[in-house]
Amino acid sequence: MKTLVSEILEQKGKAVFTINENEAIFNAVKKMDDYKIGSLLVVNNDEQLVGIITERDILYKCYTSKELMVDTKVAVKERMTSSEKLIVGKMEDSATSIMNTMINRKIRHIPILEGETIVGLISIGDALKGALDAREIEANMLREHIKNPFGVHIYK
Repeated sequence: MKTLVSEILEQKGKAVFTINENEAIFNAVKKMDDYKIGSLLVVNNDEQLVGIITERDILYKCYTSKELMVDTKVAVKERMTSSEKLIVGKMEDSATSIMNTMINRKIRHIPILEGETIVGLISIGDALKGALDAREIEANMLREHIKNPFGVHIYK
């Protein structure tokens, strides 16, 4: 039994936080802090997905440039992971496949798209929970079968 991305998004909700590519880096940090999130999807003026900015992007890229975020006017687009490098998922992907992609690529967030439309964002925690939930359901079904292999369910 697989848990699908569509089921995860149905459970957690499809709220996606975005920021315009021309906003200052400090505004991205403030927005992440306000909502207690680790990433923002980056959109252009037409609300099209152009990338993602994460805690890591801000920490590592701002650190190596030795700039103070409060004083700088550096735009999000200069520190984000661009859409060319962006890994995206689909609603029919399984939680396990999304989790494996995240582990193998060492990323923590995958935007979910239907065509060109952003429909959600899955974090590594969401994917892990979905994969574990699927394993728990499977384990319970196997325990039930071991206890009662003939399929007569006497306890409901």
